[in-house]
Amino acid sequence: MGKDFIDEFIPSKDTRAYLHSIHYEFTDLEKATIVANHIMISYEEKVKWLNNFMHQISDDALKDRISKALENLSYNESFFDFVFIPHDFRHGDIVRCLYGDWNTTEFCEKVGIILNYSDKEYEFYKNVKGDYSDVQVCVDIKFDGAAYQGEFEHEHINPIYIERITLNEKDERRAYLNYLTNLYSKKDAMGENDNSKPEYAGGSDDLLEQRYLGNYIPVQDEATGKWCVQMGYGFESGDVNYIATEFSGMGLIYHLMYNGEMDHVHGFDSVLAMVLQDPEHVDIVTEYDEYSEQEIKMVKEIKRAVAFVQSHHRPMTNEELRKNGRDELYCSQST
Repeated sequence: MGKDFIDEFIPSKDTRAYLHSIHYEFTDLEKATIVANHIMISYEEKVKWLNNFMHQISDDALKDRISKALENLSYNESFFDFVFIPHDFRHGDIVRCLYGDWNTTEFCEKVGIILNYSDKEYEFYKNVKGDYSDVQVCVDIKFDGAAYQGEFEHEHINPIYIERITLNEKDERRAYLNYLTNLYSKKDAMGENDNSKPEYAGGSDDLLEQRYLGNYIPVQDEATGKWCVQMGYGFESGDVNYIATEFSGMGLIYHLMYNGEMDHVHGFDSVLAMVLQDPEHVDIVTEYDEYSEQEIKMVKEIKRAVAFVQSHHRPMTNEELRKNGRDELYCSQST
């Protein structure tokens, strides 16, 4: 009992430091409640501490509660009074959570982020009249170690089991968590309530290179969608067009005229993008036999659709789309 209570029973270094910085002292009831509900000490340690504590306090009512609780401590949550744990965790803090099930000694380190928790929320929960569970902070758990846990994974965790974690600048988890912080901050500033979050892509180029070090034929990474291949001069990753070009030594090329000047791209998707963005100033060059008959027709029909919308100020109906398709088919067969 000679140890400082905070040093002995508050596992989080950050919560512990904050409590000391404000010279906080728990009441005897709060101390008993924290120990009785502690999930990082054994049942035997709880019983020993509560027994000793019971004989050192003068509050007879509390002594009686401890005595009765000790008769059945492992089977019910005898002490579950609300205990507010002062802390300084706020929105954007990258944290790790140290916790487990009742009376266990096996704990997994989970890494996540505190989102949408401001001074306003802190003051609200500070004055809640509930039970011991109401002091918990909602943490978006994103990683169990390095393993991504999914978009909607979150847990409510007592601040005594939360502490900040500093991730290396090259740690791919850090970039994703910082992105979520900024995303939520922007949405909050704009008054948006949509809490949807992008799925974690995972897999930095360094990790991809380690994963596909022996792949001399291109393979697609499921997590990122990137194609990867180990070439003689080094590792490459990117979209399928780029990797196919690097792997084969032969790239696709599509010439076109843009604003009257010759230009080129390396994929038909890029041609479509340019035509859709600026159909009046982009014309494909067909004399080099780079475009298939289907591709030529598609570009032509895109331009026709744009012209129709611009002249009629509405989209084509299904019947008009079908008619245009039949007309194009008839014209191609006639020629």
